[in-house]
Amino acid sequence: MWKLTLSAGKTSWSSITSTSRLMCYYNSKAADRPAMGKFRVSDIDPDKCTHLIFGFSDIIENELVPTTVNDVQQYFGFNALKQRNPLLKTLLAVGGEKFGTEKFRTMAGSQKNREVFIQSVIRLLRAFNFDGLDVDWRYPAEEDKQRFTELCKELETAFVDEGTSSNQERLILAASVSAERSTIDAGYEVEEIAMHLDFINVLTFDFHGPWESVTAHHSPLFQGSQDTGDAIYSNTASALEYWRDQGAPEEKLNMGLGAFGRAFSLSSNSSAVGAPASGPGEEGCYTGEEGFWASYETCLYLDGVQNHFISDQKVPYATTENQWVGFDDTTSINTKINYLKANKFGGAFVWSLDLDDFRGEFCNQGKCPFVTQLHNLLLPLLQPQLPTTTTAAPTTTTAAPTTTTAAPQQPQLPHYNHSCPDYNHSCPYNNHSCPNYNHTAPTTTQ
Repeated sequence: MWKLTLSAGKTSWSSITSTSRLMCYYNSKAADRPAMGKFRVSDIDPDKCTHLIFGFSDIIENELVPTTVNDVQQYFGFNALKQRNPLLKTLLAVGGEKFGTEKFRTMAGSQKNREVFIQSVIRLLRAFNFDGLDVDWRYPAEEDKQRFTELCKELETAFVDEGTSSNQERLILAASVSAERSTIDAGYEVEEIAMHLDFINVLTFDFHGPWESVTAHHSPLFQGSQDTGDAIYSNTASALEYWRDQGAPEEKLNMGLGAFGRAFSLSSNSSAVGAPASGPGEEGCYTGEEGFWASYETCLYLDGVQNHFISDQKVPYATTENQWVGFDDTTSINTKINYLKANKFGGAFVWSLDLDDFRGEFCNQGKCPFVTQLHNLLLPLLQPQLPTTTTAAPTTTTAAPTTTTAAPQQPQLPHYNHSCPDYNHSCPYNNHSCPNYNHTAPTTTQ
């Protein structure tokens, strides 16, 4: 259920009922992917998520601007999705993983620069009918700590004032923040920024990856038996609880889930957690990034492969040939959302819609199985209110308690016997055929 409280011209978006929020990122670059990996605004189902976040915009001369001319056209279609779901809210994200810190640091470095940025934010969001902003600064350093707080404070104040003067719902303010304890301590005044933010998206994935020399799951729920030193904090539960314990209200905190796997190339016969790795795994057929497999690519790679379960961390991994990949499946998603609800955190967010099996042709689970499962677990009461489903309220609400308590009978990812399409790309070397491909075998490290 949606609950909004108004005071002094301010809409308190964080008052949405606990665990009824699912924020979903749209990666605009996915529109440039080849063949069946191409994902456009028109592929978005507006009924799956409570909030959609468009990633990403840019900062030029301290002003918020679209990253490309093509993004401007996408903005119109993106926000038109609200015509199909009037409950939907849309945000524009600035920054991201590869954006760097310099533009943020310059913009936040003085009150004058921040004012230029904030006014440009309001102009752009209102011009294209966005409902809010997501600040994805990765990551503020020690010298940026107070500046980030000032930025959040001044954005909130400006949003409240503009909402009052324009007689419109005030713009939403969210931030995507680090899940690593050392980065949190260095870069954030947690209690202060939490006062000004509506939502805090904690990036609880990519704790580990093929940039390391041994295999490890990129998004464990809990600490693993092999974790030592600061690595004992590199897990979802530790990160969310630390943000809460440092002063962020639990209802503002969103758990991050990545609809992707992080893959390693093994360098020995060992294939367990902590096995030696020579570097990233092979490229995904569609995403084209070494060591990064969309959830549908993971289904493609692991055709007929047995999954393994990391019992203390509550997440799966699998191996095929010399490839090792950690990912989330139906069981681990269910466990994470049970944890989220038990601790009364506000909701979850997904990176990103284009990484789900959005065509329903790879994993034998229908369209968008990753996001659909999260929707069913988090939003059982919201479903009857959506424009496309107006008749099933009694059965939907009574069935909700059973949704999160029963683990699926088949914890493995379903596998799809699929041949990679014909385009000029290196194909993964495993047990499925790739006709008309530059099919390359893996190199073996002795």
